[in-house]
Amino acid sequence: MEQFGVLTLGSRLKRLSDHLFIQVQEIYSQCDIPISATYFPILRLLQKTGSLSVMEIADRLHLSHPAVSKQTTKMIKEALLEKTVDEQDQRRSSLHLSEFGLNAMQRVEPVLQEMKVVLEKMTAFSSDNFMNGLSYLESQVLGGSLADKVLDRLEPIQIVSLESQHDKAFYDLNMAWLERYFPDQIAEKDRIVLSNPQEEVIEKGGVVWVAIRKRKSVDSVVGTIAFAPLNDSALDNKRGEVFKLSVAEHAQGKGIAQRLLSTAIDFATQGGFSVLSLETASCLKLARRLYDKNGFVEKSFPNPSLYARADVYMEKSLILKTPRDPS
Repeated sequence: MEQFGVLTLGSRLKRLSDHLFIQVQEIYSQCDIPISATYFPILRLLQKTGSLSVMEIADRLHLSHPAVSKQTTKMIKEALLEKTVDEQDQRRSSLHLSEFGLNAMQRVEPVLQEMKVVLEKMTAFSSDNFMNGLSYLESQVLGGSLADKVLDRLEPIQIVSLESQHDKAFYDLNMAWLERYFPDQIAEKDRIVLSNPQEEVIEKGGVVWVAIRKRKSVDSVVGTIAFAPLNDSALDNKRGEVFKLSVAEHAQGKGIAQRLLSTAIDFATQGGFSVLSLETASCLKLARRLYDKNGFVEKSFPNPSLYARADVYMEKSLILKTPRDPS
């Protein structure tokens, strides 16, 4: 439809609307929220105002009276709303949330908060041309599952070792990060490691972890990190490095990066490593704060970096775990 420009504006907006309603309904279904996505404006309005007539609801939401009447009739049948007849004028009545409706709105609140975060990320762009902006919004909304992104923020996240089913996500997440921040500084080494984590990391004594939300089919991967022992480590001074720390943009702000980094630090500590190092870029302010908070200290590069984008080298001294004296 894009090729026809503004002549298909209505159709494109309806396509977006229909898609969003379907996605929101899927989220409600997964979270056992007993409401329809189409009910939300009326439910939210009544939650804030207490009670209103059908005409007042229609006026406040700029909807037609018949449309609101049809919706509220369904909502009364589903026990979400209750009708109160005016004792002074039997022709007048008002609607308010039932106890069941109030409970449903309380249950949906955390879902709405996470949905708001994801949608704000999708719409956080500027454009001087409305149609160009619409095309970008379509790519954001239609190009991925809103439901999956919101559920990634709502449901428990586990940190597990990489399995073959996670390989594509390991590549996609890290490549998306590189293309966003360093599109002109993607090294051949990046592509080799991301395409072959088993051969390039695990078979060389390293470990790759992924942050996942378990699903019935393929796990939803929202974060990654890798650890590798350094080849020049002396037996009494084992050194390791962490790399490929990434978190999907829609899942950021949930502490996933910290959990991934803590997993790597704990693994290195328990494995008898004395120093853990990493390379980063000075422009990555949030990453730098994370590393500072976890005790990494900036030092001079011991060797030239393989990556042109890396201008910061950091190390963390680890407290070695020693066996307890059985006596």
